[in-house]
Amino acid sequence: MSNTYNPLEMPHKLTPELEEYYSNKKLMWRNIIWFMVLNIGWGICFTVVNPLMTLRMNSPAVGMDEGMIGMISAINGYAVSFLVMYFAWKSDHTISRWGRRIPFLWISTPFILVSVVVFPFIDNKWILLGVMIVQLFFMDMKLSTISLLPIDLVPRNILARTNVVPGIVMGVMSFFVLRYGMKLSDVNETLPFLIGAAVMLVTSIVSGLNIKEPPIQTPATEPFRPWSALKVGWRDRRMIILMLAVPMLGALPAMYNAWIWLFAKNELNLTRTEMGASLSWASILGLVLTFPCAWLVDRISPYKLAGIFVVLNGALLTSLLWVSSQSGLIVVAFMFVLATAFGGAASMMVFRMAHPKDVGSVSSSLALINNAFNATLALLSGQLIERLGQNYHAAFILGFCFCVLGLIILLYYRHLMTSGRQPLEHTDESLPENATPLR
Repeated sequence: MSNTYNPLEMPHKLTPELEEYYSNKKLMWRNIIWFMVLNIGWGICFTVVNPLMTLRMNSPAVGMDEGMIGMISAINGYAVSFLVMYFAWKSDHTISRWGRRIPFLWISTPFILVSVVVFPFIDNKWILLGVMIVQLFFMDMKLSTISLLPIDLVPRNILARTNVVPGIVMGVMSFFVLRYGMKLSDVNETLPFLIGAAVMLVTSIVSGLNIKEPPIQTPATEPFRPWSALKVGWRDRRMIILMLAVPMLGALPAMYNAWIWLFAKNELNLTRTEMGASLSWASILGLVLTFPCAWLVDRISPYKLAGIFVVLNGALLTSLLWVSSQSGLIVVAFMFVLATAFGGAASMMVFRMAHPKDVGSVSSSLALINNAFNATLALLSGQLIERLGQNYHAAFILGFCFCVLGLIILLYYRHLMTSGRQPLEHTDESLPENATPLR
């Protein structure tokens, strides 16, 4: 097996209009910058608002335990498993003056903004649950469509590297937002919500007006059916195996993101200021790793990177099991950044083979499996933590076990792609004519 691989820029024949679009480097970087501005606004808001929401739901004033929080995440995960297929399919076939994806930004942003603004003023558990349902639904719409823009806007062979500049800027912003946003919440809990919502509103408007999407217009030829996206995304049945591996590989990072704030609060007894100060330092390490890791993802065999990823996840698990102080939480956060450095290698394999017009269908096929798996994981881990007396270690161990299983499944996919046999049913359209397996 070669130490490097050469991903195809576009394993499909492009129209002259698309070739001109992707050859315009000035336009490409202009789009990248405006998409970065969009992400910065949402990142500033939700980097601090998401943990504050979790901590508020678990507070005595509201009274949601880990089992209920996990159940909310699970219900949303199961719902979005199917909603993402509709939203992504709909955006693939949307024709408007704004493009295919941006119209969904205009639809979803007002509802999300309102939910963020009212959240800190509600103490009733059931009203808060209703606000969460509204927010999660429109976040699902936004993430199912706007997250496809980076794949739309750049050629495939630089897909990972074009995220470097936004990643660096977001890393700097995360450091300050976590450090001072959490500190501000200890002074006034409502201010981070209001400031975050204002920043998100401004950046959404200016970015949405300036991003120019590729000239792709594919009117729907049939009504949406649940299997419409899957018919495209799973033309080659072997892709199901690959798509199963992706969420399993990310199981421990998913458990970290789901429970680290409550773990720090309930297990380590830290204040929000102390949590923000500890976890923010990891953003600096992320800045250092951004470009070299993106370069490796674009050039090195994803199978090798997945093996490294699992080893680093083992180190993350070890640090989570041994941490007992605020300084130890800094080490945990650093290990999380190291462990997730190559987390996108497997999913990149899926996106690189997708034709631009089918990105939504392929992405939503992956999202169906990804969200259903993460929903089940959230439900299991929430119940596990609650039944074992707030034992967050059990959730982290569960995540790592699935991570190892994900690597095994990924290697099985490689075997299917290189064995020369076709044990799984697929159609003649399963791979583009000039496509080659990633080795």
